Amino acid sequence: MEQTKWPDSLWQATAAPLEIMPPLKSKTVCDVGIIGAGYTGLSTALHLAESDLKAVIVDKHQPGWGCSGRNGGQVNPNWKVLPQDIRKFYSEDEFERVIQVVNQTCDLVFDLVDRYAIECEAIRPGYVLGIVGRAGMSFIEKWSEQWQVVGADVVRLDKKTIEDLLGTDHYDGGMLDRRGGSVQPLSYARGLARACLKTGISIYGDSPAVSITRSNDGWLISCPQGEVSCRTVVIGTNGYTDRCWPGLTKTIVPVASLITSTTPLPDDVASQIIPNRNAVSESGGVPHYYRLDAENRMVFGGRGTITGKIGALDTRKLRQAAVKLFPGLKDAKWEYDWGGYVAMTTHHRPMLLKLEDNIFAGLGYNGRGVAMATMMGKQLAIQCKGERPDLTVDAPEKIPFHQFYPAGIAWRIIGGHVLDSFTRRI
Repeated sequence: MEQTKWPDSLWQATAAPLEIMPPLKSKTVCDVGIIGAGYTGLSTALHLAESDLKAVIVDKHQPGWGCSGRNGGQVNPNWKVLPQDIRKFYSEDEFERVIQVVNQTCDLVFDLVDRYAIECEAIRPGYVLGIVGRAGMSFIEKWSEQWQVVGADVVRLDKKTIEDLLGTDHYDGGMLDRRGGSVQPLSYARGLARACLKTGISIYGDSPAVSITRSNDGWLISCPQGEVSCRTVVIGTNGYTDRCWPGLTKTIVPVASLITSTTPLPDDVASQIIPNRNAVSESGGVPHYYRLDAENRMVFGGRGTITGKIGALDTRKLRQAAVKLFPGLKDAKWEYDWGGYVAMTTHHRPMLLKLEDNIFAGLGYNGRGVAMATMMGKQLAIQCKGERPDLTVDAPEKIPFHQFYPAGIAWRIIGGHVLDSFTRRI
């Protein structure tokens, strides 16, 4: 197998080191075989370590290689849908359990960071959502009111308050969710992997799962040079899901998200931008997300090409948008460009799926993966132990006309740009 090639990203350049995980070259036996060494798979294994179940992880590349090491590092609470819409999918008991899960996602990330002493630049000043226009203000009122009712520590921000908080006068208002924060995402993934190794969990890199087949009373995960024999299989590949399980790719839409970052900003510039170091995103047609890292670098992201693919890493529009928000960045030197695939679902909810007897998958985080994938791992571990998870376990459903998703992405992005052009400040 070829050794993993990493993207030339800020995170790869600055992440805490982790030894290379060797490929699987023999047959190993365990209780739970996990495919994917990102947040989902690593969190599943780590939570299983608290039981008597033995887990083994295989990954096509290395821990954190996928979007777990490529995202913006924002630990964002909540889902993209409002509680009143979430309620439509569940019974009252299920709804209460799901909301409890949502409210605890950020806590879980920072608890794991503390428990395992993960060095990942973790901070928790809160997450900010910025909006423009009257429609945006109406949305933010519903958002904050409904999440407050179910126990979220969120407050609405008027124009003056959000301007003071972020250092830009672009937004008409917004919301502060005090539960949110940020991490160095690849360092966080590697920290989870290091914690797994310390508990005796085996992780094999450069070992793609080629197939999953029945074997006696369990399952066999076949890799190019070895096999994992197990009773239960967990698939945690999210936006990088391939065809190792038939039809799973058709339950999500992988969408490219591009990120660009500067060199460390001068103190006089950095002091005027997001002084509290909040994680920030926008609500709009084609929204952006951004923050300053521990070394005062601006990390600025948004949706990629209209095809949904990463493409040639053309981040010129992202950089222009960053300077528009923060004119002090006009002389900044931009250093790194990279991208990753976000797994979107049509209903904007993550999915815990039962694919077959004792085969489960967790995916579809809709850009909320740092917190939600970590929580999904805990829920998958509960399921593997034969207990009832707080998230419902659903059957997979193919997205209608899935083969045409590139056209749908293009329509969504083009339409978003048109919407943004007609949105007027209040």
